[in-house]
Amino acid sequence: MSKVIYVSTPERFSSRLINPVAILADLSRYRELITSMTIQNFRSTYQASYLGIAWQVVLPLIMLSIFYFVFGVILGGRFSSIATESRLDYALALFVGLGFFNFLAQNIGAAPSVILSNMAYVKSLAFPLEVLPVTTVLTSFITLVINVGITMIVFLLAKGNIHASSICTIFYLLCILLTTLGVSWILSTLAVFFRDISAFISPLTIILMFMCPIFYPASMVPKRIKWVIEVNPIAVMIENVRACMLYGVWPSLSSIIYVFLFSLIFAVMGYCLFMRSKTAFADVM
Repeated sequence: MSKVIYVSTPERFSSRLINPVAILADLSRYRELITSMTIQNFRSTYQASYLGIAWQVVLPLIMLSIFYFVFGVILGGRFSSIATESRLDYALALFVGLGFFNFLAQNIGAAPSVILSNMAYVKSLAFPLEVLPVTTVLTSFITLVINVGITMIVFLLAKGNIHASSICTIFYLLCILLTTLGVSWILSTLAVFFRDISAFISPLTIILMFMCPIFYPASMVPKRIKWVIEVNPIAVMIENVRACMLYGVWPSLSSIIYVFLFSLIFAVMGYCLFMRSKTAFADVM
């Protein structure tokens, strides 16, 4: 049996570092490593529990029930002006928005320790460090996909059909994945050189949360500050995925282009920064 050795080589700036196709090709060389580490991380989360991976379904259903009771029944919240919007519609809208944001927020919080907590890989092994943020993001991405699947199933059972525009959900899953990969690469790199960066993560996440229409519809934002929502790509993603999944509204072409370009450019920037900096990790750590 042949032994595969993953070698981390110094990266000079080249067009490959900003070429999305080349980046995907470089990462695909380690697809077996990425897959095995992602599965191992995902399994280890619930390895010691009785229900195991079943918690990935049980916990979202519990949260959805809480949202329905607290925000739908008690507070009577609404996201749409449509008279037929039910309490379950509001709970699902809140559940979807929080699911997308929590995926990003979870990785923002975890990114600073991705490299710092794997010092052995940095100093001792010839290891492709760029896959560490990838596996961390993919592990939590599985949870997001499960949450979206649960939303679709509950909506189908309640309404008896699924909107054709729901197909756009796949596009927004890709965009939030690219954005989060870029965030993880950037923050994991900066944390190696600036250890205080972790102190800014919590307030940054809170600010970002309230800048996104998670607990309120974008239509409630006053016109004079509505541009804050409109230029926030995360807010655009949440609003559009909620509209196409629950209300059957197709996203505009301009918003699709804006979100995709932002996500792709952000991911490329993060990868380029990480690859240009990783040769200095061992010296700093």
